[in-house]
Amino acid sequence: MNRKLLLQNSVRIMLRNKLRTLFMSIGVMIGVATLIAGQSLGAGAEKQIKQRVNKMFGPGTIFLVSRTLTYADIEAIEESMDQVVASSPRFGGAESEISYQGINRQAAVFGHTEQAEFVWNRGVTEGRFFSSDDLAKKARVALIGHRLAALLFGQGTDPVGEEILIDSSPFRIVGVLESAGIDPHGEDRDEDIFVPITTAMRRLNNTEYIGVAKLVVSNHDLVDEDAEQISAILRDQHDIMEGEKEDFAIYTSKFAGRMILKANRVLNVYMVAAAGVVLLVAAIVIATIMLVVVGERVAEIGLRKALGATEKNIGFQFLAETLVITLVSGVVGIGLGLGAANLVSTHIAMPVIVTMNSIVLCLAAAVTVGLASGIAPALRAARLDPVKALR
Repeated sequence: MNRKLLLQNSVRIMLRNKLRTLFMSIGVMIGVATLIAGQSLGAGAEKQIKQRVNKMFGPGTIFLVSRTLTYADIEAIEESMDQVVASSPRFGGAESEISYQGINRQAAVFGHTEQAEFVWNRGVTEGRFFSSDDLAKKARVALIGHRLAALLFGQGTDPVGEEILIDSSPFRIVGVLESAGIDPHGEDRDEDIFVPITTAMRRLNNTEYIGVAKLVVSNHDLVDEDAEQISAILRDQHDIMEGEKEDFAIYTSKFAGRMILKANRVLNVYMVAAAGVVLLVAAIVIATIMLVVVGERVAEIGLRKALGATEKNIGFQFLAETLVITLVSGVVGIGLGLGAANLVSTHIAMPVIVTMNSIVLCLAAAVTVGLASGIAPALRAARLDPVKALR
């Protein structure tokens, strides 16, 4: 019997029984759509996070986080470690009320040093960055994110030289920050304000503790070893005895890379597991429906056998019907999943990355479901006694 004719007959049967085909297809479409959307968004999220982390960390960078971190700690590290190329503490991040001519907004205010442009990898597009003189004088100057500037002054207006109020204290804008977009926590960094760290610590908050610092070392391959040396210095600075818990945390660029890979693996496992459950249910539903179909077509099977069809021909026919349905459903599911992924990406500004591997995986999943759900009905149909079937 011609297998091409059998496949054509399978397609005709699928089109003739549209409602039954739809019920058999829904589970596969949802499962494949979940799989392709998860893979595409996951790959896009990984790329986006890597770009942002690379911009934040960069090669050979070390983050220090501590509620008791001071300038004296940073100076001790720089004096003891020649491999520290640059350092820049950062203060604050809490939201403050920003006012300009009756317009009020809430924005995160950070205190930075003049080295932040290099160390934190964020400069200005208009105006200038802070100077050492600004820090020495605790000057009331500020750098503003371009989106916040548009909200306060209007789109296209140059804010440099304008005066704003930060928690009722006047500050003169001297520059507009480079765009940074949405951070991994979902915060819009283009609505931030930077002020000199000395101004933030003394004039706005009256504290001696920094909170966060970023250091750049000369050899990025030895960043983990440098982090251990920094840990020893900070333990000595903070009088932490051996065995006592540290009051600080150290993060390196290598640590960030490992965390990204780990998080992406976990995400992929959950997405594949969710899609797997849906596809398993779909396979059970399809197998159940196809077993009912075999019972409905007993006479047809008997007639085909009487005309010379072998068990192999009959089994292939029912298996082909199942495979055609699942494969077509898989293709439709890929389309639906990509559409859903693109819809989500427009709302959360995340790229969608479709790889050939993900498409092959989805099609393989659809074929697997077709084989798994079609074997039992195919065997039952193939083993029917033609004499009994024709009665």
